Amino acid sequence: MEKTAVTCVAWLPRGVCTGRLDGAQEGEDDEAMREAAGDLASSSAGAVVGLEEFNMENYDDEDDEGMQFFSVLNADGELARERDPHMTGDPNSDSDSEGDVEIRPEDHVFVAASCEEDCCTLELYVFEEDEVNMYVHHDISLAAYPLCVEWMKQSSGTEGCYAAVGSIDHSIQLWNLEEADPLEPAQVLGHARKPKAKTKKRRPKMPSGDVKAHDGPVLCLHGSSANPSVLASGSADQTLKVWDVTDGSCVHSFDHHSDKVQCVRWHPTEQAVLLSAAFDNRLGLIDVRQPKQAALAALNGEAECAIWSQHSPYQCFASTDNGAVCCYDVRKVANKAENPILWTLMAHDVACTSLQDAPAKNLLVTAGLDGHAKVWNLASSPQMVYSKNLQAGPIFTCQSNADMAALMCFGGKCPVMWDLSSEQVLVDAFKLDAF
Repeated sequence: MEKTAVTCVAWLPRGVCTGRLDGAQEGEDDEAMREAAGDLASSSAGAVVGLEEFNMENYDDEDDEGMQFFSVLNADGELARERDPHMTGDPNSDSDSEGDVEIRPEDHVFVAASCEEDCCTLELYVFEEDEVNMYVHHDISLAAYPLCVEWMKQSSGTEGCYAAVGSIDHSIQLWNLEEADPLEPAQVLGHARKPKAKTKKRRPKMPSGDVKAHDGPVLCLHGSSANPSVLASGSADQTLKVWDVTDGSCVHSFDHHSDKVQCVRWHPTEQAVLLSAAFDNRLGLIDVRQPKQAALAALNGEAECAIWSQHSPYQCFASTDNGAVCCYDVRKVANKAENPILWTLMAHDVACTSLQDAPAKNLLVTAGLDGHAKVWNLASSPQMVYSKNLQAGPIFTCQSNADMAALMCFGGKCPVMWDLSSEQVLVDAFKLDAF
């Protein structure tokens, strides 16, 4: 079924999700079929309503000048019991889809938050590299429109495989990706804005005391690579918050922006430094150890995406709603230099919604509401090397895969996978065959 929109995607590290769902009842259908077969067998001694015309009691006495069905089964029984050498897996397994239930260690896995006209879901996708195929392993129903998603290793102090989802109802929900058909999230950061129910229902675990919840839709999330229990969020309430998911507490709250906070990213090596960008046409840098000393720089439009450079620790990129992309020297931003911008390019004619600079040095991928993904060479001045219409409508998000450097996942009307190494011009320009 075609999606109305895939609003956000996030890759999981390879091997963290096995696909064995807690609470799954794999054998229920088979058991029901066995019980039905037993009931039919027990009724065979008497007359079965509706079968009189077939004269089943005298079936073996009829001469049809051919082989009887049951005699064929009897004659071929020994052959049927021989194991086919070409079949793999456990022949005695109760699950007919055993290969689909368990995720292989070499499979790539990502989550995608998708919205249709009448429902929102969080879907766990498996991408099989050797077969160039992807499928939905299972999905989770969401009660509110999802705006961002981030993989998390912890929830409430328990290690596992979780997806943090920022929603339009102001909450951040952490869902267990290895639980079958969960009715509620494993943890909620901030209280959802919902009407009071008349009947009492079991509520997900909430942190005690003043949680300093967001007072607007949660637009962006990013987990710390240095501490798996730390999560940063940005909201339409103009604030940026840092959460400790161990106890669900908000440990920092920043208000250096004056409009919706669209982007938040932890620095890949400096674990206390946060990058932010907002609809107030400003880029922000802040050290969480010095919360009152935010450094700001001007953007040339409302922020769409902002990321750190993976190859230059003192650089970051930001895109805006007019299609422009700028590269900033963060040292100049911190020192409040007059012009911290190193270069600017007009990547798209409409909003440039996403940026990725992986995998090779000087390679930048942009995506926009025009439905195109573009690859740029930043070796001297930015030059476009390749442009591809992804045939998925407006593109809202793009994420690169840390375990397969050239694999990009985009979100539009549906998830779209693009292996950059499949384009020879990109292999030649960036030596992608070395990754």
